[in-house]
Amino acid sequence: MKILLYTQYFPPETNAPANRWGYFCDYLVKHGHEVFVLTSFPNHPLRKIFPGYKNRWFFQEEKNGVKIFRTWTYIPSSTKFLPRLINYLSFVVSSYLNTKRIPAVDLIVISLPSIFIGFSGWRIAHKRNIPIILDIRDLWPEAAQSTGYLKKGFIYWFFKQKAKNIYDSANYLIVNSPALKKHLVIDYGISANKIAYLSNGVDLDLFNQEVDPSFIERQYNLFDTFIVSYIGLLGFAQNLEIIIETAKLLKDSKDIKFLVVGTGPLEQKLKVQAIKNKLNNIIFTGLVPHQDIPQYVHISDVCLVLYKNDPVFKENIPSKMFEYMAAKKPVIINLEGEASRMLQEAQAGLLVEPDNPHSLKDAILKLKQDKFLREKMGLCGARYVETAFDKNDLSRQLIQILENVIS
Repeated sequence: MKILLYTQYFPPETNAPANRWGYFCDYLVKHGHEVFVLTSFPNHPLRKIFPGYKNRWFFQEEKNGVKIFRTWTYIPSSTKFLPRLINYLSFVVSSYLNTKRIPAVDLIVISLPSIFIGFSGWRIAHKRNIPIILDIRDLWPEAAQSTGYLKKGFIYWFFKQKAKNIYDSANYLIVNSPALKKHLVIDYGISANKIAYLSNGVDLDLFNQEVDPSFIERQYNLFDTFIVSYIGLLGFAQNLEIIIETAKLLKDSKDIKFLVVGTGPLEQKLKVQAIKNKLNNIIFTGLVPHQDIPQYVHISDVCLVLYKNDPVFKENIPSKMFEYMAAKKPVIINLEGEASRMLQEAQAGLLVEPDNPHSLKDAILKLKQDKFLREKMGLCGARYVETAFDKNDLSRQLIQILENVIS
């Protein structure tokens, strides 16, 4: 097969869509398929072009046999709605105009959100007369409304209708959550027969390998410390203020430290709050390359999955949860939904109340005081992901989906 992946985010970026499709693309190429990627220059989440790249009209490169076409995008310094909208639209326009450089392909896979890429992706597919597969991780504009970027009103309902049109026109939809599939069937009227659930997963080889975290221990003085880690985007959907509030409650527990690994629009605000409250028990590492993440997971005693208390996020199943579990680390999650259901099914962690730092504090102390429980949850989590969330198995499922669409 010749496949075109159309996505605004791709490695070396390390967010969820980049991690998901970076692995899939490498796997497809290794198994004899030709993959083209139409994407932007890497800039997320710092909103700065990564070293080694320059934001120009067009650039072509090849990594691991994947042919990558990068196209100019307006990179805003602000996280407000209008600059972000211009960011999305600039990528849509420049990428569409650059599609003439991409050879003929058998199908196009469009990674959503943003929904705007769905509009231009549909035009590309229609012009080339090829099937469309949508990979949907979040519903938009619902997610934009939940994170405060967009209020319900004319614009919201306009884009919701446009999203429905895109979903209807696709040949097939892939979702990373059973709840998301249910939502598309009930609220959007999409036939369940054209929706496949393809979970996020974990690279077991990466997270099962032996690592030496001593460098991190020395760098941040983490010897003889119980480490509670959050690893991922410091964004509006994650409600990371709860870490600040919980750290305040545990301020006198000198042997407990919070390790916040990653960056995002709220990084500076969180740092200011930590300084203001004189919290010496929070460490911010900044952006870390994905290949180094196993070291930070392995040094942790407990890992956090945090979300804003909103029904939209109950459908999410974050890939970092599987990475924690593969490394045999117990997980604490603060929102009921698909992810917490899986965690409880696996017996691999604890569910705490949303927006409640006291509940999070109690869970941390419970796991700190019970090493046997931590080890049991870690082993249960590892067995669970090995059974159903190995990225190799998921990649084979993806190939079957793609073949069925073009057959």
